[in-house]
Formats: sequence, structure tokens, C-alpha cells
Amino acid sequence: MRIVFIADAHLRGVDDENQIKLVKFLSWLADSRPDKLVILGDLFEFWTGLNGVIYSHYLPVLNGFEQLRKAGTEIIYLEGNHDFSLGGFFTGFLGARVYRDSATVELDGKRFYLAHGDMVDPSPGYSLWRGFLRSPIFRFILTVVHPSIMWKMALMLSERGKLYPERASAIERRHREFAKRRIMNGYDVVVLAHSHIQRVEPLSTDTKKGIYANPGGWREEGHYMVYEDGEFILKKYS
Repeated sequence: MRIVFIADAHLRGVDDENQIKLVKFLSWLADSRPDKLVILGDLFEFWTGLNGVIYSHYLPVLNGFEQLRKAGTEIIYLEGNHDFSLGGFFTGFLGARVYRDSATVELDGKRFYLAHGDMVDPSPGYSLWRGFLRSPIFRFILTVVHPSIMWKMALMLSERGKLYPERASAIERRHREFAKRRIMNGYDVVVLAHSHIQRVEPLSTDTKKGIYANPGGWREEGHYMVYEDGEFILKKYS
């Protein structure tokens, strides 16, 4: 089984170099035909399925996903803190499996825990904000605010919430401790994103051994990760 993991591309539109690169990457994947593509959230800088809007500047990537689906690759999407409430579109258009928070899946005879990772040890304020973005109140706001204005507001908020190195390192430390707890609870593999830091690390507890893995951020240097023949390999697309 060959599984490709990608996260944190934060795509902004057709002129975004990261999006142009990702479209080429998806075309290459369609030719190589992995069994699964697992997207661990924040692929888009902003996308909510609550308003039913398909942003035209993401069409090249969506066409790439469709090409991949036709090649026989299953798409699994773990929602992030920039892309959420995607189920209706991505399940209908791509036949994808979409998970709101986390997923437990059996892959290659192993028990995997998958999540974007933003909910690992979050602050109370962040939990409230995350809940608001998925609430009926926010859905109503989306019906009265034009999508172009909502897009500009989302970009402004993204600039304010940039991930600086010291914050990324702190997130990664919490991820590692969280992964150890999941492994103690019976998981073989824990795969998280959100920190934009690539990592594959064996972890041991008193009762079990497992693996913590993070594909890193596509936005930085085209980082992604492959699981094949029981091993994780960190990659960089260029």
C-alpha cells in the first residue's frame, strides 16, 4: 500500500506559486497512482462549505483532485482551522472521506490516528473561536456578506495568525506528547500536521511502541510524506 500525506499548503489563488506547484504534483500523482491521498487540513488559506461557494481561484486544484480520483486514488480529507465544513462538496464531487476533527482508520494492518492537530491542547479562547466558525451564527453571516469580502477578511486574519518558529516548535512538542498518549491508548501510528515541521519519530511507552509522523508544510518547500512497505519517508517536491 502506498499512501501520500500532504498538509498546510495555505493556497491563495491561481497566481500562488504553491498552488501552481501543487497542481503539477497532483498530475504527477495521478500518473503514479498511489492508493490513497491523505490531506491533513489547511490545504486552502480559506474555504468553508457553509455558504456553498466554490472559489474559482481553486478550480485548478479541484481539477487535479478529480484527475487523481479518476486514476483510482482515494482521497481522505481531515479538516483544518482554515478549511472546514467541506463534507457536502468533497464527498459529492470527489467521493472523498471527510472528517471534521480526527479519524481512526485501519491502514496496512495498523491502527492510524489522523488529525490536522490544531485541537491538540488548545486554549479555551481558540476552542470558542473554532466552534463559532462552524456555528449557525457564522453560517448566517456568510449568507449576508459577499464571498469576496469574506475572502479579504480571511486573509487579514491569516496574516495576524502567522506561525512563527518558536510557536511552531511549541506546537510540535505538544504533538509529540499527544502522540505518546494516543499510542498508550492502542494506536500504532499518529499522523498530525499544523506545525509545518516534518518529522517521523518512533515513540515508546511502558506498554507499546508506535510512530509519530508529520508531513510538514507544503507551503514552505513542497513538503509531503509517503507511507509505503511499512515505512514513512519525508519528501520534498521540486
